Amino acid sequence: MDGNIFKMITIADIASMGNALSGLGSIFAIFIGNDVLAAQLLLLAVIFDSIDGPLARRFNRTQLDAVFGENIDSLADVISFGVAPAVILYATAPTYWIIIPCAVILLCGLLRLTRYNTMLIDQRGPTRTFVGLPIPVTSFTLAALLLSSVYDVYVLSILMIIISVLMISQVPYPKVNDKRAIGIVAVFMIICLVPGINGYFAYIPSYLLLLASLLYIFGTIIYGFFSEAQIRNIQDRLSVFRDGINKTSKSSGNLFKRK
Repeated sequence: MDGNIFKMITIADIASMGNALSGLGSIFAIFIGNDVLAAQLLLLAVIFDSIDGPLARRFNRTQLDAVFGENIDSLADVISFGVAPAVILYATAPTYWIIIPCAVILLCGLLRLTRYNTMLIDQRGPTRTFVGLPIPVTSFTLAALLLSSVYDVYVLSILMIIISVLMISQVPYPKVNDKRAIGIVAVFMIICLVPGINGYFAYIPSYLLLLASLLYIFGTIIYGFFSEAQIRNIQDRLSVFRDGINKTSKSSGNLFKRK
């Protein structure tokens, strides 16, 4: 290790830097009053974040590459999915109370990423779920709301707080590996990225992206709740059945003893 930073950078790290620059660009865009561009750059950040992992697995050559990549990825995520949504939320309604959800977004994002990196140390092999809501969902949802032009600042603030709390929760969220679902969402995201797009061509994809986000956020919780309820119901039935067998066995034993 000679400390030459340019030798450490891989193609996956370039994607992570694209993520960070997109997040920074979204902040600049919201300050000049361009909500659509800010939302588009948030979506672009999500796209960059979604490809840096596969690129790292394909092209990173050494353990040093992996460690360098994990760090730059997390730092980029802080900018695009922590700082950027907090600043954009504040810009939509610069009042004193809006500081609270902005702070919650940033702090929960920092905690979420720190926990994720810490858990990577003990992780052995790939997993099927995330512990807590993945942090890109914050910017993904915010971008969909901005593009749909139907958001209310109070509803948006409450939703962002809920998302932030779910990020640091222990709710298991599935990793989406269905190529067809990923492809459909990617197409809608690309449509939303087209410059100058407006009317139904902009609103319909943004509504669908918002629907996909809300289904992932809340559908996972609902599905998990009913799954646990079903498991408990089955366990209760088995317990009753087992108790019934035990009582029958004891009664039979006592009957034989009397005889």
